[in-house]
Amino acid sequence: MRYQIVYCKRGWPLTIWADNVDRARKLAEQLRSTGYSVDVWQHTKDGAQKTNI
Repeated sequence: MRYQIVYCKRGWPLTIWADNVDRARKLAEQLRSTGYSVDVWQHTKDGAQKTNI
């Protein structure tokens, strides 16, 4: 399972990947604290879904 962190402040969204939920949560929190809008998607072999991280 991988986590896709999509973040944007101005302009085009950017993406970072994390291999576990703890790392995804930490990255999302850091980005939000600096003013980015952040969405986190959980990717599995069955597809992707947005999470509430």
